Amino acid sequence: MRFEERRVRRILARNTLLFFAAFALLFSLFGVLVFQLVSANVYRTADAQLDEVRDVAMAVAADPAGGSVGSEPSLGANAEIREDIEFVPRNSGTDAAAASAESIIITSEAYVASNPQLIYLWRNAEGQPLHTEGLYSVYPTYFNDVPFDRESIGRVYETRAGGHAYRCVNYVVEGSESKDYLQVLVNVDSELALLDHFTKMLVIYLVAAVLGAAAASYFLSRKTIKPIVASMNRQTEFVQNASHELRTPLAIIRAAQERLLADPNARVVDKFEDVNAVADETKRLARLVDDLMTLSSADAPVHDDREMEPVDVSGVVAEVGDLYADVAEVGGKTLTVVAQPAGEALIDADALRQVVGILLDNALKYTEEGDVVELRCEERAGRVAVSVADTGCGIDPADREQVFERFYRADAARTTPGSGLGLSIARALVERARGTIAVEGNEPRGTCVTVTLPKARAR
Repeated sequence: MRFEERRVRRILARNTLLFFAAFALLFSLFGVLVFQLVSANVYRTADAQLDEVRDVAMAVAADPAGGSVGSEPSLGANAEIREDIEFVPRNSGTDAAAASAESIIITSEAYVASNPQLIYLWRNAEGQPLHTEGLYSVYPTYFNDVPFDRESIGRVYETRAGGHAYRCVNYVVEGSESKDYLQVLVNVDSELALLDHFTKMLVIYLVAAVLGAAAASYFLSRKTIKPIVASMNRQTEFVQNASHELRTPLAIIRAAQERLLADPNARVVDKFEDVNAVADETKRLARLVDDLMTLSSADAPVHDDREMEPVDVSGVVAEVGDLYADVAEVGGKTLTVVAQPAGEALIDADALRQVVGILLDNALKYTEEGDVVELRCEERAGRVAVSVADTGCGIDPADREQVFERFYRADAARTTPGSGLGLSIARALVERARGTIAVEGNEPRGTCVTVTLPKARAR
């Protein structure tokens, strides 16, 4: 496995793990938050019913006038009396006056009917159960086994009895002769079943979410690593192509030098072809290195637009067009320059000259004697447009997007000297100035390359 592949796999694994950890943490926190909210509110109705008992004013049947409110949370005779509740003594015999404080009975059917889940368990001073009251006349005997703590007064808590769950609260009932207790209970089996079902579903959903997070993490990692892989592939391809381009002139130079060394006593004039080959290939290497340096500089990010000054594009176009007019004339070609005033663009002047020069050089290189090349500068849709159109051999539509790739040369161009870096450099310089460059067909024959640059803002 190559080093690049190992590096990509390490990056992919690291990104996947980071994404998964982030997703898992978010889902876990969300699940905990939802569970806390549900568990905190599942008993709200039951606790509200228990809290309502606080507001119920109860009278002590044994001596209604003698009841009092104790220091602990209690239901005393001095509390506010509600009209829908009535408390009367439960007679142990025929004499109502002999009734004790713990023989209180709730006789208001309207109140009991409005709170059918409430169960009232009366206890004596020692906490022993005396009587159970509520919607039904008879309750199971397991209510006698409901835990009771005389120290826990006025606080809602949860307890179990007979295989059922209850929320309950204890109150002190102060009478004339003793201090007794009332334990109010409400069944919460349905709430617990709901909470248990919700917990199971939440766990299932969290497991599904974690699995989905794993898949999403891998997918996102693949998406994020694509530019890295593409960059590495481009870098590898660039190195391979650059090595190929450098190898050819180096091979020619080496062969020429070996021939020179084979005959050290020969005169320079006798080895003119070899010396000339060395000089030509050395120049070619120098141009190639310069092109690579230009690409490297163009790839560097622009940190501040103020580093570049506004340039009169039409003036630069006219200047470069004049320089190439003689070249076109020598080749028997016609170069027409139409430089209309189009405004200023924020681009380095030397970079603009190089871009226009590359376009003209390609147009003149791939045209024959008698062809026409037109260099035009004009304003289009509020932007500055520079185009070079020729009547040469043209570029196949399938190759138009690839011509901007470094070292790429279409089949028709392989017989023409060049390195395949010209349009790559032009695109890099144009994009550095936040412009665009495109290749189109020039009907009925030839190619048109158009550069569009944004106008410089007034300062």
